[in-house]
Amino acid sequence: MIAFDTLATTGRPLVLPGAHDALSARMIEAAGFSAYGVGGSALAAVQLALPDAGLQSFGEYRDAVARIIEGSSLPVMVDGENGFGDAKAVTRTVRSFEKLGASAIAFEDLVLPPRLDRPPAISPREEIQGKLRAALAARRSDGFQIVGRSDAAYAVDLDEAILRAASYEELGVDAVIVPGLADADAYKRLRDAVRIPIVAVIVPGSPWYAPSLDELARTGIEVAIYPAAVLWRVVIAMQEGLAAIRDSGGAPPADFDPRIIGQYLRTADWAQVDSLYA
Repeated sequence: MIAFDTLATTGRPLVLPGAHDALSARMIEAAGFSAYGVGGSALAAVQLALPDAGLQSFGEYRDAVARIIEGSSLPVMVDGENGFGDAKAVTRTVRSFEKLGASAIAFEDLVLPPRLDRPPAISPREEIQGKLRAALAARRSDGFQIVGRSDAAYAVDLDEAILRAASYEELGVDAVIVPGLADADAYKRLRDAVRIPIVAVIVPGSPWYAPSLDELARTGIEVAIYPAAVLWRVVIAMQEGLAAIRDSGGAPPADFDPRIIGQYLRTADWAQVDSLYA
């Protein structure tokens, strides 16, 4: 469980790297992190080679997340997109991901699927509020955290985003996400507006402000999620590896140890099963 309500006592934000498959989730755990996140954008890219444009179905997404959860014992916060439909779909989404073993799920107010040839749009306030009420009613345990997300900061303006975040708190969600903030002052205004934990989405290199962990701590932000930081590095490494194969036969780096991947795949555990039972 990600106990969002206890994080304010730690003095440092909880850092959630984004996992895009079971191996990355296991490596996040081995690196010493205490939780991680799974986002729709990374899964669309890795599982389907598609942009984050509402092109993956609920079933494709659920099955991919299930495989990721099998790879790690850490708590995970899942991006619930817009719930994959109306309040009925949100209800099914909550029940499905809680049953899979997720610790938290976030629902957003973006209109999906988006039009890629124009700025993003957000759904009416009443629609996302209804979905969050449905999500809260659908969960079987209060330990399964429901997070309300508003993308209004960049789709409309900061005032609308803060108004929505405050309304989510009134509904009883466990935390809020407001991506697309422009500067440190916007984070401070959001912090002043809500008492529940805030999850900051950190995307360095994007038009969004990307505060450091020290800045988040000073502002009192409890969680920092890095949805694409691991995937970006994987893409660069794959480009370099493929170039090496094309240009020089693909000799591994001088310091490469083939036992490394076996460590993450837990090959020795499976060898022990053979030894004991086969």
